[in-house]
Amino acid sequence: MLKQFSIILSIYFLGELLQKAFGLPVPGNVIGMLLLFFGLSAGVIKLEMIDKISGFLLDNLAFFFLPAGVSLITCFTLLEGKWTAILEISILSTVVILAVTGLTVELVKKYLNKGQPESGYPEKPGVTAEKAVAGTKARTVVNTGASEPVQRNVPENVSENVPVNALENVQKHELAHVMEPVQEHVRENMHEHVQGNVQGQVS
Repeated sequence: MLKQFSIILSIYFLGELLQKAFGLPVPGNVIGMLLLFFGLSAGVIKLEMIDKISGFLLDNLAFFFLPAGVSLITCFTLLEGKWTAILEISILSTVVILAVTGLTVELVKKYLNKGQPESGYPEKPGVTAEKAVAGTKARTVVNTGASEPVQRNVPENVSENVPVNALENVQKHELAHVMEPVQEHVRENMHEHVQGNVQGQVS
């Protein structure tokens, strides 16, 4: 924290130094923020170098308005008769800040979502089993242990994004249709075998 705080103070001091040296009409703290912005953009300053102290300062931002608010007590004589102008400037500046902030956020969102789908959200990794079954069908051979392999229609090129449970349900559904004739054939053979044994014992 102390190291990160030193980096912030150094940038602020550099901004104040540039403002005093060149007599710029821009406050030194604003120059410091511009220097910090360009440093982050250029990669000279890494975000990990100031992330903790930046979060701390933003969380306690209201505390830094107290000195300015208290100093107004000593300036009431200067502000007398100018309250209307101050109120108009405050309202106008608030509207301008809200508009600029909203436009900036919209531009940043459009820039970040440029490579994403039109909805603005990345595609979900899973698709339903119905979509998988409704896709292109292919013929595949399923060996059931019978004399002739049974061919069934199963989905082709099923996306790897299909949930595992959906694929298992499709496979079980297909396997049940395959096994029905085999089970029926086994039951008939067992029934005939049992009847033959019973008749032989009776005779």
